[in-house]
This record gives sequence, C-alpha cells and structure tokens, in this order.
Amino acid sequence: MSCSAARPMTVRRWLPCAELRPFVEAYSIREAGFGRMQAHVPLPARRDCFLEFYLQDRYRVLVVATGEEHWAPRCVLVGPSTRRTADLRLSGSLRVFSVRFSPVGFRALFGIPARLLCDQALEAEHVLGHGIAEVHEQLALAEPTHWESIAEQYLLKRARALKMTDELRIATQAAATIQRSQGMVKVAVAAAASSVSMRHLERVFQEQVGVSPKVFARLLRLNHVLEVAGPTSNWADVASLCGYFDQSHMVRDFRAMTGATPMEFTALRAAPPQG
Repeated sequence: MSCSAARPMTVRRWLPCAELRPFVEAYSIREAGFGRMQAHVPLPARRDCFLEFYLQDRYRVLVVATGEEHWAPRCVLVGPSTRRTADLRLSGSLRVFSVRFSPVGFRALFGIPARLLCDQALEAEHVLGHGIAEVHEQLALAEPTHWESIAEQYLLKRARALKMTDELRIATQAAATIQRSQGMVKVAVAAAASSVSMRHLERVFQEQVGVSPKVFARLLRLNHVLEVAGPTSNWADVASLCGYFDQSHMVRDFRAMTGATPMEFTALRAAPPQG
C-alpha cells in the first residue's frame, strides 16, 4: 500500500446491554490502514480502565521516560493513568476492539482492587486468567458484528454472580456526582452526597476506582479540556469553562499529567501521520 492509499482511523462506539451499563460504559472498534506511514499518538492521563483486543496489527508502545519501544500485548488491560507514561506509534492495518469500564466496573466484575492497575498496562491473561485469551480467540474467528455478543457473554456471567456491597454503592454514587460536575465538585460535597466521611470515601474510592476522588476530578477536568480545545483555542476561556481557578492552574495540571502545556499537547495530538 502506498502512502497516498493510507486509510485514516475510524472509530465506532456503542453502549452495552442494560444489565451491564453499571459496569461497562461502551464498546468501540478502531480501524485504520497506515500503509508505510505511521502516526505518533501522545497519551494523556485518564480516569478509566479498559480492555483492548488487537485483531490485526498491534500498536507500538513508546515509554516516555526512557524512549524504549515494545509491541502492545494481543490483549491488554489498562488501568487509570495519573500521568503520561507512554505514547503510541500506529502503523500497518489496525482493527482494535475495546471494552471501556465504568469507574467501578472493573473492580465489581473481576474482584481485583482497581488501585493495583493504576498507571499500569498489563498482559490481560496474566491478570484475568486463560478465560480472556479464549475471548480473544473467539473474537479473532468472528466477524465484527458478533464481537459485542462474545464480550457480553463473558461479562454477563460475572455481572450475574456479583453482589452490591456498601463500598460499591458508595464509590458508584460518588463517581457519578464527580462526573456530572466534570470534576468541578468538591470532594467534601461528593462525600456528603454518599453519606460518608471524606476519609472513608478516599479509602473506598482507591479500592473501587483506582485513584483518589481528588485525582479522579483532576483527570476529568483534563479530559474535558481535551474534548473542547484545539491548537487555536483561547486558553483562558477554556480554563474557566473546565473549572480551573485560572489559566496558570490549568497549565500546572497539564504539565503534571502530560509533560506538556495544553497548547503543546493539543498540537501533538493534531499532528498528521508521517511517511
């Protein structure tokens, strides 16, 4: 395939069945054909946990701190990220199926403390066992129109076996409160809405969501900026819209979580693939 024949990334997203919606936010399929070109994709800090299945070529993972590169696993489990630890290099023919969990979804479905996944991207089979490798094999043999049903058969068995605990209820309610405000609500308000102390909420949130409520709110604000901003944005207006005290506050948060200013990072994201 020539450079001129490169096919840009397309993304399709859809919701899970009603029974899984407390635990799974969305499924998605990403497809692209880069030919001889490759794209550098910087990864910001993010609040969510997801499973990703590579059904054709895989991403190359670039470790930001060392510059080392390695192939992503065929099936990778990615936890919440509090800082920019890795970027991606995309090339070849990509077809990627993702399961994005709700803030409490991974802990609820798999019983593994979410804090253990924070700032981690792991071979999914090493964490979840051989069952997830079997799911990958089924996906590889099926048409994309059947991928959702394959994933849901696997996830529904777990959802139907779990019991709602006080900790799960508290974390679910607090995460929803913080999400509705796009990270602008004070943690004390979220704790009061869940009828618990801030200290208790902190402990429960770390276990169920993987990060503290305060960090969760910071990640939501950062991702809100990335949703609404572009390289030519008025950054003072963006800072105000996204709940920062001022533009300097936004820049400090961005540097801490991405290693770049908002302008620098959005420019990196907008860079076209290179031949």
